[in-house]
Amino acid sequence: MVLSGCPIYPNEIECYDNFDCSSGTYCNEYNHCVEPPGTGGFGGSGGSAGTGGSSNSCDEPDDCGPNETCGEDGACHSGDCFFSGCVSGYECVLEGYQYVCLPVGTGGSGGGTGGTGGTGGSGGSAGQAGSAGAAGTAGGAGIAGSAGSPPDASTPIFCGNPGDCDDGQVCSSEGTCVDGTCEDHGCVSGWVCEDLACVPANSASCILDDDCSPLGTGFLCVNGLCTAPADQCTDKTQCPDPVSQSCVDGKCVAACSSPSDCPDGYTCDTSLGICSLPASGCTVTQDCGDPGLVCVAGACVDRCGPSDACPEDFVCVANGCVPDQKPSFLCGQEGVQDVCSAGSICLHHSCYIACTPDPDSCAVNPPDLNQCKSVTTSTGSYDVCGSSSNLGDECDPTTACPGGKVCIDGFCR
Repeated sequence: MVLSGCPIYPNEIECYDNFDCSSGTYCNEYNHCVEPPGTGGFGGSGGSAGTGGSSNSCDEPDDCGPNETCGEDGACHSGDCFFSGCVSGYECVLEGYQYVCLPVGTGGSGGGTGGTGGTGGSGGSAGQAGSAGAAGTAGGAGIAGSAGSPPDASTPIFCGNPGDCDDGQVCSSEGTCVDGTCEDHGCVSGWVCEDLACVPANSASCILDDDCSPLGTGFLCVNGLCTAPADQCTDKTQCPDPVSQSCVDGKCVAACSSPSDCPDGYTCDTSLGICSLPASGCTVTQDCGDPGLVCVAGACVDRCGPSDACPEDFVCVANGCVPDQKPSFLCGQEGVQDVCSAGSICLHHSCYIACTPDPDSCAVNPPDLNQCKSVTTSTGSYDVCGSSSNLGDECDPTTACPGGKVCIDGFCR
């Protein structure tokens, strides 16, 4: 890491490498996340514009200074060739943990065999003459070699968890799939290396609900941790924002009538009125097509920042920022006042107004509390104020809905 000078970058994010920066920015030589220089991409018109770009033209990588790349426009640029490409005659390949410009055909780690065959079969034989232009041209079928297309092996495969990588690979500490074991490459954040394999640092961590099934019936993955039924929500009144959230199968999920109501990474299932569908679906992180995105439980979401940082109302799960689904409990002792106000009782960890059904003492309350309802818990049945849209008795964390229906605020939808 090169730290040359101490320029001032107001309001800029500090970084160690490109993974610390958001999509569309990179980590420059001063360890700040900045946009690519120039208004026309790297170098702008002729490479003379931009902050951090260089006005010096170049013909080969050695013409540029430390932590600079001779880009595809023939100008020196800050950063590696992952962003600016390489000058004619060179290709951008992954060498160890960084991207470097090497002569076309010489490869790199995973970069193929270059001039002795490239990707081209018989054209590779012609390429044995080295980098000489005549040999490349004479290859005929060796067009693939002379075209200088980076082999697939030189393209980074991004990951957020070990399941994103193929057998024989590890999701490294850099957040990319590499050949080998964690003993050589470490593990992505949230996992530790044991017996040459990456395992969760927290044994209770999870990505999918199925990850929690060994713990018993009803355990679900909530905010990346396996959670018992008693600690799941039964109704939206247990959610941090009951006005804009619903309790969906034990988790607090944003309610919606259109996609604009949903958090980043998700869209609205208008048939159910909840933000339960991925805006961009995926199976592995590479499906998301952006190093700033991670695949978590089938949805492409923003990659977590340093120290698992995420925006407000989001939490970091498997290195992706997902909506906070944890309920907010107010009390603990079922069927009594506990810490609730006078005239209220504690049910499902929340305080409800006790009522009499005939005449209905709740009728004068706001819409969400205008019906006296009987609610049954493990300690008995209690009359409390609710409505036709909450405190349902058709399902709860221990009683699933039949026929593939979804439990929303105690009702099977």
